[in-house]
Amino acid sequence: MTQTYDTIIIGAGVMGASIAFHLAERGVKTVILERKATASGATAHSSGLVRMHYDLAAESELVFASYKKYFSNWKERVGGDCGFINTGFLKIATREHEDKLRGNVANQQRIGINTSIITADEVRKLFPDIATDQFDFAAYEPDSGYADATLTTNSFIEAAKHIGATLIQNCEVTAIHTSGGKVVSVSTTKDDLSSPIVVNAAGVWAKHVAKLADVDIPLETWTHDVAFLHRPPSLGKIPAVIDDTLNCYFRPEGSALILAAGEDESLRGEAPDAEDQTPTPTFLEKLIDALVQRIPKIEESGLHSIHVGRDGITPDQRAIYSAAGPDGFYLACGLSGTGFKTSPAAGASLVELILDGAPKTVDITPFRFSRFAEGKLLEGEYGYGNIWK
Repeated sequence: MTQTYDTIIIGAGVMGASIAFHLAERGVKTVILERKATASGATAHSSGLVRMHYDLAAESELVFASYKKYFSNWKERVGGDCGFINTGFLKIATREHEDKLRGNVANQQRIGINTSIITADEVRKLFPDIATDQFDFAAYEPDSGYADATLTTNSFIEAAKHIGATLIQNCEVTAIHTSGGKVVSVSTTKDDLSSPIVVNAAGVWAKHVAKLADVDIPLETWTHDVAFLHRPPSLGKIPAVIDDTLNCYFRPEGSALILAAGEDESLRGEAPDAEDQTPTPTFLEKLIDALVQRIPKIEESGLHSIHVGRDGITPDQRAIYSAAGPDGFYLACGLSGTGFKTSPAAGASLVELILDGAPKTVDITPFRFSRFAEGKLLEGEYGYGNIWK
C-alpha cells in the first residue's frame, strides 16, 4: 500500500533536517528520505562556522536570522544541542579590498549584525598569537563562532520526529512521478510514496534527483580537504578566521585541535559516490605554509587527521532555494560549501514559500532557480570574488 504524505524531503543533511522541522512545526505530514544515514554527506564534513560576514547581504541576513533565532538559543527554540561555541570571528581581506571590507561591514551593521572594522593592532591585543604583517584592518564579529553540524542535524530531526515527521534511512529515490504538470509521487528502493510536494535537499546528489523530475540544474560536485592539527600547548585564544590574504580559514576545534582548510585547489566534477578520500597532493604543505604566516606557533603543531568532503556547487557559488519544474517540486541545494550556517533560517524561509506563497523569515527570492536562465548570477554588493578558487 502506497503511503501518502503532505511533503517528501529528499536528503537528511542539515538543510533537509531544517526543512522537515519547520514543516512539522506547521502540522504538515512530512517524510524525510535518506539514501544512507542522517548527516552522512556534506554535513558530516562541514567546518561548522557560524559567521555573518558575506559580500552578499542576502546571505548575511540568512546567517544573522539563523544565529539570532536559533544558534544562540538552540535548546529553547529547537531542543537538543547544536554545539555552538562562541570564539569570535575575523574576516581578513587583502589590502586592495579594504574598501569592500568596509562596505560589507556597513551593510551588515544595517541588518543589525554586531560587527565592526578593527585595526591590526586591535587584532593583536585581542589575539596576541595572530601575526598581522599582511593586513591593516579586519572585520570582527564578537558573537560568532562555530557549531557541530551533526548535532545540529540530529537535533532538528529528533524535534521533527517528536512532532510527527517520519525518517526513512537507507532509502534511495529512483523516480519522481508527475501528472498534469504536478508532482504526485516518488518511487524508492523501499516503497512508493505519494505527495503533492517534493523538496530536493540531496546535496551532491541534487542534480541527479532533479533530473528525475526533468529539471536540469547547473550543479557540479565540489571536493574539499580539511585538516585537524594538534593545538600547540603555548597557543593562546584564537577566533574563527577567514583569511583572504592567505586563501585559508581556521578555527579552534575544542581545546586540543585546530580545524583548517584552504580556499583553492578544490576538485570539481567527481562522481557523487566517489570513494576516493585522498586529499590533493599539495594540500597539507600549502596549508601549513599559509597557517605559519598567520599563527607562527603552528610550527609547534602536528597533524591529527584529514577528511575529504563533497558538496554541490553552482556557477555563482550560491545556494538555490526555489520552486523549479513541475508544480510542487522545490530545490534546497547547491549550497556550495556554505549552507550549514544558513540552514535554520533558509529552511524556515523555504517552508514559508511552500506553504504561504512567500518567505517571511528572510527574503530568499535572490536564490531563485530561474536566475541561471535569466543570466542574473548572484554577485556581492562589495564582491571579493568566488570563495572557492
